[in-house]
Amino acid sequence: MLAPSVRHRATRGFTLIELLVVIAIIAILIALLLPAVQQAREAARRSQCRNNLKQFGLALHNYHDVYNQLPRITYGVQNCSSGNTTTNSSPSGTEWSGHSVHWNLLPYIDQAALYNQLDQNSGWQWDCQNPGFTNRNATLSKTRLSAFACPSDLPYTGTGGSNNYACSTGPNMGWVGDNAVGMFHLRVSRSFADVLDGLSNTISTSEILHGPASGPYIFGQSFYRSGSNGGMNGTKPTQAQVQAYAGNPGGTCASATAFNNDAGANWASPMGYQTLFNTIVPPNSEYHACNACPASGGCGGGDSSGNYPARSRHTGGAHTLFGDGAVRFISANTDFNVYQSLGTTAGGETVTVDF
Repeated sequence: MLAPSVRHRATRGFTLIELLVVIAIIAILIALLLPAVQQAREAARRSQCRNNLKQFGLALHNYHDVYNQLPRITYGVQNCSSGNTTTNSSPSGTEWSGHSVHWNLLPYIDQAALYNQLDQNSGWQWDCQNPGFTNRNATLSKTRLSAFACPSDLPYTGTGGSNNYACSTGPNMGWVGDNAVGMFHLRVSRSFADVLDGLSNTISTSEILHGPASGPYIFGQSFYRSGSNGGMNGTKPTQAQVQAYAGNPGGTCASATAFNNDAGANWASPMGYQTLFNTIVPPNSEYHACNACPASGGCGGGDSSGNYPARSRHTGGAHTLFGDGAVRFISANTDFNVYQSLGTTAGGETVTVDF
């Protein structure tokens, strides 16, 4: 009797070509999905950034309800060099070390506990009233607050509290004692009744970018210490004047050798590119940020006049808070004169812009 035959079924594997095809298909799917994932994440970050600005506007309105005015750019304080000894008797105090708008808004963004720990009689980086001069304010002002951070920006690598939202001085040179044309000013407290152009037509706050904290000059993040203001003391400098001063390339500002990398370093600081900007040029402009401070000193990180444009990492422009609390996205291509007019509180301009 013959034994039954046994048939073996051959198992067929992937050929090399088939394997390569599968790998190629997976790679294509990843290439298609990755940008979509990145876009979804940026959309979420952008939404959070916008929401932070809306909350900032709500805090401004709540502050105004209490005091019937908005906070100034800064409230000067008396400095102290050692112990509890004050060193400045100016009627305005020492303004560059005074309290920023953001400082004064802390109780209205659920940060009353932090606000109550700060010494209100001392500068943001000192503590004149505390025995031993332990710089309590300097330590507390390094607290990172998510309410002042746009997640679309790169993480700040410095040691300060960091900030991405700046208050508008209007189309003037920022840190100046005259030309009070914007929503916020050095020595003028605005009320909503002062905004004759209408709260919905007047820029209040916009975005700025963190500086690199250290290292070389980076356009859009650093700002030159130009030593002069390029003759732009007045309101609404012309585009030709801005080009001559802050043009990239060719402006006299860019010929400076000194620069600051501490933009957005401290929410407690009232200086230019810390917690304030101006509406001289539209957001994300091609012009340099410039601080009219000589390289030899006499002023520091933004406590002088200059060009401090709004900037963001959003494509095409920046989120902008208006006086009525609305947040609109202002395009980088907005007309030069229209943007300047949106920065004035009582310029009497007729402005038409599609947001």
